[in-house]
Amino acid sequence: MDSPAAVHKSYQRFFAWTFVLATALALSLVWVELAISPLEAPPPMTARPTASGLDLRDLQLLLTVAALIAAFVSLAGLIVTTPLAWLDRRKARARAALELAFKRQDHINWLAAEHADCWLVPDRRPPPMHWHRHRPPVPRIHGNAH
Repeated sequence: MDSPAAVHKSYQRFFAWTFVLATALALSLVWVELAISPLEAPPPMTARPTASGLDLRDLQLLLTVAALIAAFVSLAGLIVTTPLAWLDRRKARARAALELAFKRQDHINWLAAEHADCWLVPDRRPPPMHWHRHRPPVPRIHGNAH
């Protein structure tokens, strides 16, 4: 399962693309509506078209309203998921910094114990890091080689 940060990031990406596409569709439909000269109004005595005889302008109006609704809903989703993704990234950075501090502190503790020559558990000692020492390494006797 993905981490919450990855899930929030994918939602954020989805809402952003949906907002861009729905806004572009709504703006193009509004531009088409304004660019086309209005058709002559039907005489007032004629009956309105039924559901089976849907007018092209009604379809365009329906698509425009649907695109605007999709744009506003996706904008709301983008506004909600952006702070959530930001908080998840912030938590991950803080967690990584804390883990790094623990690793550094553990390394410092091992170095301090090595300088004091008081290893409590010699089997768990990390390999020596010669580039941090300022003195030559002390020869050690390992295993049964007495």
